[in-house]
Parts: sequence; C-alpha cells; structure tokens
Amino acid sequence: MKLKKLLSVIVAASIAGAFAVPCVSADETKLYSETFDMTKVKADKNDGVVKEVEVPDGDYKVTVKTGGSKETKANIYINGGERVRAYTLEAGKTQEDEQPVVPKDGKITVQVIGDAPNVTEIKIEQLEAREEPGEKPTIYLAGDSTAQTYDYTKNYPQTGWGQMFADCFTDEVQIENRSMAGRSAKSYNNDGRLDKILTEMHPGDYVFIQFGINDGDVNKPERYISVEDYKKLITEKYIGEVEKRGGTPVLMTASAASWWDDEKGNFMESRQDYADPTRDLAKELGCKFIDINRVMTDLWNDMEKDDVLSGYFICEPLESKAYPTGTDDHTHLKAKGAKIVARLAANMIYECVPELAEYLKADETFTDISGHWAEEYVTAAYNDGLVEGDGTGKFNPDASVTRAEFLKMAMDACGIVGHAYREGECLDAKQEDWFCYYVQGAADKGIIPAQMTGLTDVETVTKTLAEATDDKEAVTADVYDYTGGKFEGNKPITREEMAVIAMNCLSYVSKNAARTIVLETAGGETVSFTDSDILDEYANTIEAAVEYGLVKGMGDGTFRPKDTLTRAQAVTVAARLAEILK
Repeated sequence: MKLKKLLSVIVAASIAGAFAVPCVSADETKLYSETFDMTKVKADKNDGVVKEVEVPDGDYKVTVKTGGSKETKANIYINGGERVRAYTLEAGKTQEDEQPVVPKDGKITVQVIGDAPNVTEIKIEQLEAREEPGEKPTIYLAGDSTAQTYDYTKNYPQTGWGQMFADCFTDEVQIENRSMAGRSAKSYNNDGRLDKILTEMHPGDYVFIQFGINDGDVNKPERYISVEDYKKLITEKYIGEVEKRGGTPVLMTASAASWWDDEKGNFMESRQDYADPTRDLAKELGCKFIDINRVMTDLWNDMEKDDVLSGYFICEPLESKAYPTGTDDHTHLKAKGAKIVARLAANMIYECVPELAEYLKADETFTDISGHWAEEYVTAAYNDGLVEGDGTGKFNPDASVTRAEFLKMAMDACGIVGHAYREGECLDAKQEDWFCYYVQGAADKGIIPAQMTGLTDVETVTKTLAEATDDKEAVTADVYDYTGGKFEGNKPITREEMAVIAMNCLSYVSKNAARTIVLETAGGETVSFTDSDILDEYANTIEAAVEYGLVKGMGDGTFRPKDTLTRAQAVTVAARLAEILK
C-alpha cells in the first residue's frame, strides 16, 4: 500500500508540473533548476504560451527554446516585460534566448506570444549567490541616452556623460556603463537591463540610477510611467533590490537641457516633471542622491552661453554621422559637454557618496614644468582642457608633437569641430585613427595647407547632403577636395607647418563665427627672419602669425621652420589662440 501511494504521489506531481523535469534533490540548499518540456503545450490565441513558476528568492537565468519543423513568429516576455522583440525563424531553424531574471512577487512568468510561438522548452536556473565583494568595487550606471556610451563609427560626435565617467576614477574601481538610449525607468526594467545588473553585482557595488528624460512620453506606452508608479518602481526594485544584494543605490536627477530664456537671459530649469519627484523620493528614502540637474543648470548660468551650447549635440552639416544635414539637439551631448557633466557628477561624490572619494583621480599637477619658459601656457591650456599629461604627473614639455596632435590642439582652442569620417574623403586617415574626425573637419574647411599633403592646390566642391523634395530645397555644403593627398598624422610636425595650421584656424573662425571677431595685431616691429628655407607658400602666413602674436622666432633672428615642434611650443600657440578668441 505504501508503494502504491508513493507511486500515485509521483504521478500526480509530474502531471501538476506540466511536463517539468526537476533537477532537485533532498538537499534543500541546492540551487533551484527546472526544465519544462513545452512541446505539447498548445498556444492560446491571445495569450500565447505562458509558464508561471513559484521560485525561491534569488537570481535566475531563464532559457527559452523556440523553433522546429514549422515557421516561428514570436515575442518573448518575462514578468510582463518584452525581453525579445518580434522575430521570425524559418522552418527547420531553432533558437535559444537566455535572459537574466529577478523574480517578481516570488514568481517567474514566461510568456511567448506570436502567430506561431513554437515553444519547445523553458529552463529556469537559479544562480549562485554572490556573498562576497568582487575583486574591486563596481559602479554600474543605469540610465538613458544622455549617459549612454556611443560608437563613434555610427554616432559621432554624440557622447554620453557615462562614457567619460571612468576617466574620473583610478583603476581601483570598475565602471560599467549600462545606460541605453530611449529608455525610461519602466522600459529599462522591462528590457531586463536592470535584472542583468542585479544578477551580476556583488555586495559593496554601487548602482547610479538616472531617468526622467523619456518617462513622461505619453505617446510611447512602452516608456510612459506615471510619477506615482515611477516612484514605486524606483523604490521597490531599483533601490530595494540593489540594497537586498548588499549594494548601494545612488539616485540621480535627469540631465539638464540647454534651454535658453531670451527674456531673462539665462538657462531655464528643465526636466522638472520627473526631477522634482526624484528629489522628493531621495528625501523620503534618505538614499544617496546626486542632483546633477540642478548642478548643471547652476554651472550653465555661470558660463558663456556659446560655451554651454558648444557642449550639446548641436551640429553643423557633415559633423554628425547620423544626421549629416545638422542637428539642433539641446538634450544630448558632445564630448566637451559629456566631460563637464561627468566631472560634475564625480565632484559631487565627495559630499554625496564620500566612501567612493578615495577612488577619484586627483587633478593632475605636472612635476616637470616648474620654472619652464612655457609653464604659464601649459597651466592655462590644461585648465581649458586643451592638453593632458602622460598619466604619471609629467607633461614632457620638450617632447615632439605629431601633426595630428597639434591639429587637435589648434582646432579645440578655436572651437572648430571635427566632422564624421567619410571613406575616401579624409586624406590618408582611417576610421580607426583617433584623429580622423579632426582631419576630416580640417580638410572640409581647407585648414590643412595643400603643400603639407603633397598637393600644389586644393579646390572646393559642392556636396549634396539631402536631395530636394516637394517641401524642401536640397541641402548642400561646399568642402575642399584633397583627393590624392596625404596628411600623415603620426609624423612630427615642423614649426612652419604649425604656424600655417594655427593661422588657418584663426582665419577660419574670424570668417565663419556667428559673432563678430576683430583680429588685432600684437604690435611691435615686423620681424624678418634670416632663414632661407621657409617654404615660399608659407612665408606670408607665417609673417601674419607673427603679427597676431601666435608665434615668435627663436631669439637669434631665425624661425627654424624645419625644426620639430615641441609640446611646450605647441601648447603655447594653442593657449594664444584661445586667448585671442576669448
């Protein structure tokens, strides 16, 4: 009788498990793992295939297998969030989709919807608990497009502040930027991006949480979340689940936009629809909090308007890879703005998350420029973000400078933007060259002297950026054609090449700036150099560069045009360019 009773219990349990193949033992400490055979489960017309399982508390991996002899058309949802968007598999093809999952109310719900879900198996596996800190603390960034890391081959020059955040820290801490464009607190969670962080993090890790740009978009229900539900989701899952795993949540307000108030003559507060509730929530919970929105707005109103706008994703034609006709985006950032915001967030750590302060990099102080003739210029250029040291506390003022390095210094000093790389139109620079964007912009604008590239002259050509339509005229741009020339960006630059590039940058800005720039000569007598090897095509430009105070001779009546430029000389010219244009 006992055997029959035991057999009946086993049979009943297998039927109730809906084709489950449990991988459990008498050892209750063993991790939960079950594989469900779904081949005989018929899909509901509206709900598709649903499997709901009660599971122990913990982190999980869910694997969904679909496909087979018939065509598959499906979407995969886990705990109500769409994890895998609509996909199609040809007949005979199969697919395994693996997702990190945190249970919701003690359950994991898998739903596969579509015209032909063809679900064959669902496997739910509990992950090992991370009870000890990792090798080093990790800072995760959970946010939207304002923080995202961008691929410049596709999105130049768009840059998220999170992309620059690691530069503020030593290598004793790990930065994981998991921010993603187009996400709100709701859609980021539904996508499983938060679950991925939660199932990876260790005790002692930090999660910086920044949303509010997309959360109020009522026209996109996958993003929209009411303020009440936003606060509930942030409290219970973003903060609650991080703390449950021994981590520290750091709540942030949304990044500020560059909204200018013409009447008041200042930058307005922005994104307050979710920034204010975030402030209220931080106060209610007493959690770590960085009000980056307010700090950004305060700083913008201490800066020149044009300097602020130059850090946003406001692009001239050909500057942006994704938007070649130009942009007027006052929400997203370029590298300049992203660096500023990253540094602002890092600086707030001293007050708001003081236990992380030990991992912040100190401002670089150069140990090899004291008493150097260029000390003042190096310091000024460093403070303006035009140059950096070698990472060891040295500037190496007498080291040589490449053509690409000086081109970057001069363009940055003048506020001349690079352009998105175009194959075959960037001299000999390649997409993988860090300087390709500067070379492309300089070439389009005619800043690089023709003789420096091996050409005798360059001419302008008209490039069509957008064809004419019934409603709009064609968008075109005049660019210089350097076909057949070489820039050789890694080659040391000479003093005469430096002088011509510097003067060409100054001339370009004076002719094309939105504001009127009056160039004044530096005064003093005209200098006639005794050198006989100054290139004839460069002579007049070098003379003008001397008159405007950009360059000087060597003190013995020579200019030494063929000498290799040093870092001290290069930064001095860059600093003078910046000063002239202030």
